[in-house]
Amino acid sequence: MRRDLLTLLAICAGCSRPRTLADAPALVDGPVDTAVDAPADLAIDAPPDVAIDAGPPATLADTGLCADPGCTAIAPGIRAYQPRWALWADAASKRRWIWLPPGTEIDTRDMNAWRFPEGTKLWKEFTVGGVRVETRYYAKLGPSDADWYQVAFVWNAAQDAAIAAPDGEVDANGTSHDVPSRTQCRACHDRTAGRVLGFSALQLDAAGAPGDLDLASLVEHGLLSAPPAGSASPFFPLPPDAGPRATGALGYLHANCGHCHHEGNDVFLLVPRILLLDVTRLASAASTPTYETTIDQVPSIAIPNGTYVIAPGDTAHSELDIRFTSSDPAIHMPPLGTETIDPAGRQILADWINSM
Repeated sequence: MRRDLLTLLAICAGCSRPRTLADAPALVDGPVDTAVDAPADLAIDAPPDVAIDAGPPATLADTGLCADPGCTAIAPGIRAYQPRWALWADAASKRRWIWLPPGTEIDTRDMNAWRFPEGTKLWKEFTVGGVRVETRYYAKLGPSDADWYQVAFVWNAAQDAAIAAPDGEVDANGTSHDVPSRTQCRACHDRTAGRVLGFSALQLDAAGAPGDLDLASLVEHGLLSAPPAGSASPFFPLPPDAGPRATGALGYLHANCGHCHHEGNDVFLLVPRILLLDVTRLASAASTPTYETTIDQVPSIAIPNGTYVIAPGDTAHSELDIRFTSSDPAIHMPPLGTETIDPAGRQILADWINSM
């Protein structure tokens, strides 16, 4: 049965160095529908650089992402990126882009919570079964953390235009994919400092695909106000004693649960668990907040068989595994943005718990 998402909301987004994304090394030109070389295509074929929106955009083309209404090529100066650990969205495939205003930089004095300059834009496209269903847009319209504007654009059946859907849409474009409303987007984004998910130090601290931004690229092009030490990834090595099962689980929880489960928000007041990794606490697995606040810890909210948040070697009595695998919307986590259980994620977490 499809869960009521609105109900679930109650349960719980140096001077000599180049300074714009467009200054990254040029790519070899290819077909306009090749995502990897889109910046090169547009540098040759497209109109001038993207501009700041004068008001809420009605179509995706109005946001400056696309060189044409069907978005078969991306505008110049906009760069693709891939987070190291993906957020599960019912097997939808995604593409992501960011644009920073020329001459600006990301405030990285707190490497765990980046602050973005006014005018920053991000996009995330969702495709289900080969059909583009939505592209989410996130733009910073003012100087403060509260000045972000977010909306999803739903693609039409012809796949040649995407229209703003501030109230979201159920089963978009004939798929089972639900497009979130602006309010639902804020339920996750507004619980994190800086408001941006997926474009962060740890998420980018791995070599990206050709043409994609990563942490090393941001450092190289002088786009961080306080860059990390070093010149290549990993700038923030994961705990050397963790092993592949533990690092896989830590990353998965960071991406899929950490935006709500961390200190400093309303969720933490009720459930004091920290699933967001901290770049200053990676010396060992045991020193991570994830280990400290979950292993052998009694759950804050009782559920059947959930003896501990994580009972080492025992998924049957681990609240984390029970909630992740439950089909009961009153128990299942995460509560928003998905209707099916991620089989790969389920295995990652189960293997980790059973290996303890």
